[in-house]
Amino acid sequence: MSKKFFAALAVAIAFAPAAFADPLKVTVDQTVPLKIAGAANSVIVGNASVADVAVHDARTLLVTGKSFGSTNLTVLDRAGNTIYSSQLIVGGEDDAGVTIVRGQGTYSYSCVDKCRATPMVGDDPGHFSSVMGTINSKASAARGQ
Repeated sequence: MSKKFFAALAVAIAFAPAAFADPLKVTVDQTVPLKIAGAANSVIVGNASVADVAVHDARTLLVTGKSFGSTNLTVLDRAGNTIYSSQLIVGGEDDAGVTIVRGQGTYSYSCVDKCRATPMVGDDPGHFSSVMGTINSKASAARGQ
């Protein structure tokens, strides 16, 4: 084969977009570390209400699920090249959780040692507010307020 062919192939590979990774799956209210191949300069989350990303170091990101749904995650290097790109899927609780559906409302419980109400995006608004009120009151008491 000719040198021109190999030169053209090398240029095509160099300018090809980064391969898309398999979807990254995260649970609501959980954080997973994500190691990337190159040094990150910019991190972009398509919908920040679904997930949050913190930069631990140039090659380690911490991805936290915030609410149910899917979005995308793109990481660029200093030159603006895509070094990581993936769908980001945020799902429900692990095996220690229970969701009860009553009529039109859902009610979430965490059942680590015994079942206790827990606030979860999408729960019945009254249930969610009640649980958050309890959590906030406990936090205020811990601060001595």
